[in-house]
Amino acid sequence: MQELGCIYHIDDLSRDEPFIVKVNQKDFAVVPYTVRNNDLGMIELKNFSPDQYITQIKMEFDQLYEEAAIKRRQLSLTFHDRVSGTPQMVKAATELIKYMQKHPGVSFKRKDEIAEMTLKDPTSLRE
Repeated sequence: MQELGCIYHIDDLSRDEPFIVKVNQKDFAVVPYTVRNNDLGMIELKNFSPDQYITQIKMEFDQLYEEAAIKRRQLSLTFHDRVSGTPQMVKAATELIKYMQKHPGVSFKRKDEIAEMTLKDPTSLRE
């Protein structure tokens, strides 16, 4: 992947925060995701209602936001079009985003932006 110009990969569930590994003596970012915040697992496999989904994500966000007072934190959400593209889940996602936007200091980033930030930040975790 690195030889093709990729600077990161996402196939890691070992941590909640991005980190750096050495590949061919070069820094390579790992931007993990969490299974617990994946719409496929929560809605399709666990049969959560949209309200249960909203509650779980808000609780996760609130805890991470509190911790962010002393350390950079990341909340990773995974959306699939066939799950979160349904009307009730679009409404749930909209509610969550609006809720998070009300909190000062919160930013929304794509995985590539997180990888670039991780590689540029000397305080990023290294394996």
